[in-house]
Parts: sequence; C-alpha cells; structure tokens
Amino acid sequence: MNKTITAVLLLALASPAAAQQKKAPKQEQKPKTAAPAPAKKPAPAAEAPETPEEKAIRELKAWDSRLDSLEADFTQEVSFTEAGLKQSIEGKLQYVKPNLLRIEHIKPARQLVVTDKADIWIYKPEDKQVVKTAWEAWRKTQDQNFSGILDFGNYSSLTARNETKVEGGKGGAPFTVTFTPRSGAAYTLKLTLSSTDYFPSGAELSVDGTVIRTTLTSVTKNGEIDRKIFKFTPPKGTETLEFKN
Repeated sequence: MNKTITAVLLLALASPAAAQQKKAPKQEQKPKTAAPAPAKKPAPAAEAPETPEEKAIRELKAWDSRLDSLEADFTQEVSFTEAGLKQSIEGKLQYVKPNLLRIEHIKPARQLVVTDKADIWIYKPEDKQVVKTAWEAWRKTQDQNFSGILDFGNYSSLTARNETKVEGGKGGAPFTVTFTPRSGAAYTLKLTLSSTDYFPSGAELSVDGTVIRTTLTSVTKNGEIDRKIFKFTPPKGTETLEFKN
C-alpha cells in the first residue's frame, strides 16, 4: 500500500532528583508525498474515412451475405479473339443459397443445367442426351462459360483470393470492380455494380484469348422459388452419359 505512516515518539527522561519530567521535542512530521499522476495514454489516432472504393467492396460482400435466392434473365456474348468468332446466348437462371442452381439456355440452342453443387446435369433436348457428372470435376474445366453467374453467395471468397481494383461510381455511374488472381492461372474478371444497391448486374471474364460478357436483367432477389425445379429426372427416351471424374 502506498501510504506513509509517521510515528510520533514521546521520550520521557526521568531523573530521581528531578522535580519535573521533561518531554522530548516532537519529531518533525514529514509531509506526505503525493503519488505520481498516471501517464496519459495517447489519444487513439482517428480512423481514416472510408473511401468509395472500400465502400463498394464492403457493400458487395454485405449484399452477397443477405442474398437467399435470385431469379434473372441473362445474356452472354462469347468472343474468341484469336479466331475472330462471337457467340450470343440468352437464358434464365434461378439460384437458392447455398448450392441450388438452375441455368436454362433458350437461344441459340436449348440446354438445361441443374446442380446442387454435388452433381450436375447438363441436358440437351434436341440431342435427347443428358450428361451427369460431379460438380467439382465439371467446374474445373467448364465454369468459365458461366462466369459471373456462378459466384452468387461466394463474393466474399472471391475478394479474399484476388487483388481488387475499383473504378467509377461518380455521379451515379456504376462501379467497376476488377479481380486479378494473386496466384494460379491468369485471368481478369470485371463486375459492374449498381451505384445504389451494389448489385452485380454485369460481368466480363477474359481468359485464354476468350472474353465472356454476361448481363443480368429482370432480377428478383430473395423471392420464393419452388425447390422442385432443382430436381432433374431425364425424360423418357433420353440417353444418359454418366462420368465419375
């Protein structure tokens, strides 16, 4: 304990011949020493204000975390730059978090893709043929054709494993977020985000001399979707090709 205790000693000198006792003078009391004041902690540095770019990334991840389901029409333009060829695709997608996805091509040829991210069915009615394989095996080689519509519910992971650059957003213009991988295969993915709700309505993927532009329209977020549409049964007379790897 930081307390100073001062003892006052009274000394009495008695002598048989003395007619009176003499008291010893009181010892001078030392003044109490005040405890040193605690050192003041430096005030925490003020946090730098959030930049529009930082806000765009934060809002993209926040939007993604709130997403439960999605329905939208989509168009894709696939450009094979070296060959000088282009292909246009129109279709519809339906998604329920975390793993249910249905992609229907309407033009130029009908095709249906249904997956629960464990298995994937790819049905081509004109060929009367359906392919069934493991999702991961298919994704490793084919998902670039659907880039921009396969990453819903996973944008936080996308921002974590890529370098990001944000442009635009001024005067109500949309943001453009460019992703480039920190390691692995080289590609560039650009997302076009609304400046109001940061919804990614467009994507452009450049990889191996191919540019794939995807645009979403007629979007319904967090609406009711019948889970039955994610169950696929091959129609009668359809040839099923099943691959394990």
